[in-house]
Amino acid sequence: MKSRKGFLVEVYVLIIIILFILTPSFSQVKEDEIISFSGTVKSVAKDLESIVITDGVTILVSPNTKITDEEGNVLRAGDLKVGLYVVAETVQDVRGFVARKIVIQPLRGT
Repeated sequence: MKSRKGFLVEVYVLIIIILFILTPSFSQVKEDEIISFSGTVKSVAKDLESIVITDGVTILVSPNTKITDEEGNVLRAGDLKVGLYVVAETVQDVRGFVARKIVIQPLRGT
């Protein structure tokens, strides 16, 4: 009986070790990988700390987020308004998609 318990413990330990080794390879997004989103702003949080764009993607806006127009003019988070077309360069962390840069572009089709 003891040998069977010992064998099961060894199997469980081996499985845990394999999971720790393989887990990083299953990650879909690498650390600091830039993920770009574009779309029309559907909502802006009252605290200006996030926006929701087309397809329901929430993008977090931090004090480090650079916000510009397409010509490179620096803007503020208060300039993000519903209906604007934006391109956001984000990184993913535990909170979600955090914008490093948001560029407000002319409305599509105009």
